[in-house]
Amino acid sequence: MSRKEKFSRKKHKGSLLKRSLLVLVLLVFGGFIGSHIYFQNHFKFTKINNVDVSGLTVAQATKKLNNTHIDENGNYLVVRNSRIKINQSDVKQLFKDRSSMGLITSKKLNAKSDVSTKQYAYRIKTLLPQFKNRIDQINTDRTPTSDSKVLLKDQKLVVKKGKQGNELDKAAMVKSFKKQAKDNLMISVKMKKEVSATPTSTTIVNQKKQLRQALKNTVTLRTYNKTYHFVAKNWLTDGQPTATGKYKFNSVKIKNWVAKFAAKVDTAGKSLTITAPKRVRIAAGGTYGWKINQTTLSNAILKNLQKQDSATLKLSNYAVGTGYGTKGVGKTYVAVDLKNLEEYVYKDGKLKVKVPIMSGTLTGGNATPKGSYYIMYRQRHATLRGKNSDGSKYASPVGYWEPITMSGVGLHDSPWQPALVYGNPSARGQYHSHGCLNNPPSKMPSVWKYTHTNEPVVIYY
Repeated sequence: MSRKEKFSRKKHKGSLLKRSLLVLVLLVFGGFIGSHIYFQNHFKFTKINNVDVSGLTVAQATKKLNNTHIDENGNYLVVRNSRIKINQSDVKQLFKDRSSMGLITSKKLNAKSDVSTKQYAYRIKTLLPQFKNRIDQINTDRTPTSDSKVLLKDQKLVVKKGKQGNELDKAAMVKSFKKQAKDNLMISVKMKKEVSATPTSTTIVNQKKQLRQALKNTVTLRTYNKTYHFVAKNWLTDGQPTATGKYKFNSVKIKNWVAKFAAKVDTAGKSLTITAPKRVRIAAGGTYGWKINQTTLSNAILKNLQKQDSATLKLSNYAVGTGYGTKGVGKTYVAVDLKNLEEYVYKDGKLKVKVPIMSGTLTGGNATPKGSYYIMYRQRHATLRGKNSDGSKYASPVGYWEPITMSGVGLHDSPWQPALVYGNPSARGQYHSHGCLNNPPSKMPSVWKYTHTNEPVVIYY
């Protein structure tokens, strides 16, 4: 081949390449112009409410949106009869928003409409219960998920690995339903499944952090003569998280401590000893004394041990009865000797009044009760009413009245009694009271002077 022929051939190839490139550019430009013109009236690659409307006009897209049903066998649970027709003007507005996007990008849009009050009420009152029932029916044959948990076992942190199930997350789906009910054209809830937290998940890490912090909490209990300190790590032995994320701990250790402490300090219902006018063991019984409300105190200690801030509790707030903090009856009390019919009034350990009295019988319906009591209240000029042994009624005016039982037994003056009966056990058979402690009218003012409400009254034989 001659040099001239070779040059001519090269020139021809170059010309052909240029023509090919020109054609390609014209095709691309033409395609761009064509697609631009096409998408002036058609949606680009777009989904509205998860319905593909790519290549459709506004009218076509509106029709498809108002007639398309999402596959219930897929990832969504469609709520029947929840559809609200969309207006073409709303789709047109979405089209304007979509037309500004690039050619090859995809876009998900959400068409919404004003849901009337009536429509919203229908969705919540009628459709929501049906929706819940459908979830329950689906979950009937499904396996629930058990999340991993951080447990406190024998005062050590232990992670219990959970198990993934396929049960639907009803709470999350109901929440989505309620949100869509406000403005979605059709309620279509993604079929969410409960996800099991793994031992290394953020949830577990946070639970460990929360539990470690809880074990540092302290509670101080102040009693009438001593202070006790509780540190959570020493008292919270076993615990696990609740559905709300908080921890529920075993309170047995705390309850046992409170029970032992109460047995040591409680006085209600127990016998006690007085040393004056002589050493006497007072039998158990009566209304005087105090005790710890063990359940309330145990719960308070446990509850406050779980708080972030330290707490101080006062034992007096968890005690019921009379004489809180007093050992026995203390040094201020009234002692009644039924055997010798003597009454002794002590104040701060000193005898202030010694009075001969008349009591009720030792047995039977008019018996004076034995045990430890207290003066419930004090009243001047009262009228005592009741029934005699024969059933007749009596009304006895007194100048001083200090009841010690709800049944009407108390200390009072008795102007109707002959002077010779006071301090005379042999006269008790005839002149006994209905159970009260009858004081001579001349002595009762002194008794009144040195006694007060809630003061112990111990009665023995």
